[in-house]
Amino acid sequence: MNPKIRLIDIAKKANVSLGTVDRVVNNRGNVATKTEKKIRDIMSEFDYQTNLMASSLSSKKRSIFAVLVPKPQGEDYWYKILSGIEKTEKAFMQFGVEIKKFLYYQDDNIQFTKLASQILKTRCEGVLLAPLFHKEAKGFVHDLEKENIPYVVIDSPIEGSRALCSISQDYFQSGVLAAKLIDYGLDKNDELLSISNIMFADYFEHIQERLNGLRYFFETQALNKRIIHSLEIVNPKFEKLDVLLKEKLLQFPKIKGIFIDNSKAHWVGRILSENNISKLKLIGFDLIEQNVRYLQNGIIDFILFDYAENQGEQGLQILFDHIVKKKTIVKRIKMPIYIITKENLEGFLPDHLDI
Repeated sequence: MNPKIRLIDIAKKANVSLGTVDRVVNNRGNVATKTEKKIRDIMSEFDYQTNLMASSLSSKKRSIFAVLVPKPQGEDYWYKILSGIEKTEKAFMQFGVEIKKFLYYQDDNIQFTKLASQILKTRCEGVLLAPLFHKEAKGFVHDLEKENIPYVVIDSPIEGSRALCSISQDYFQSGVLAAKLIDYGLDKNDELLSISNIMFADYFEHIQERLNGLRYFFETQALNKRIIHSLEIVNPKFEKLDVLLKEKLLQFPKIKGIFIDNSKAHWVGRILSENNISKLKLIGFDLIEQNVRYLQNGIIDFILFDYAENQGEQGLQILFDHIVKKKTIVKRIKMPIYIITKENLEGFLPDHLDI
């Protein structure tokens, strides 16, 4: 930033009035598109930006952002999301931005709805939302849109919404990628097993997209049209998984690869390890501590993940950029999907994991 550049200098260079430049800088409108572009190009050329710290402190205006995300269960995926949010929260305090967190249980859509109603009663200027329960979330964002409250969606997009931005991985493509990885090294007649928790299938539509991607690969792209068996669990805690898994492997001895569509690959890893079941390829999602241990000892072959912390950080940053800095926002951000193996694990481990 060039500290010597003033609004009056920009006005002279653009051959417009000081008032016109002021309207562009503060996004007050009533400026011709061509003129506005000319002014912004000059601002960009000289790296001009308003002093947000001075502006926020002088106005003594406080902004409230509401965050509606699942409550972490240990150091899981949502723990990482919340860590990114709390890191950004500290940085925004100096600008008078207050973050109010509303955390719901991952199996409680009623609580989600109650907290969403509470948010509507707070005088927040923006919302960061992780919509595990899509039906309820669609009603909530409809209310936000009626109140003209901007919101950012993380973890999974809401079709048809007018979110400022949606930030998530591409779940369908992550399923395709998982299929390609699990297919490597299998014999022509080897079969696969996919494991899903269907208790909340009507809610977790994005997770289903992973299985759709897996099936799409084997139906349209793979050299071998593999048989894919399904093991569907109907309770939230994968109870009796050990019994059901062993029964399935005994019934279909050609199963040589296991795909689990969520972060619970470590549950399968534990069963395989305790029962000395080997020579099965296992792939799962999310770089959490429990999965890391089974990846390190070779029970899990691949973990696919995105940096969940970045979703929380970027989501709040986008609200800040839109509400405080008046920036134009990109509507969709697809998180990169990383492939982790035992061999490259060390470079991805969080500092706090001593494994």
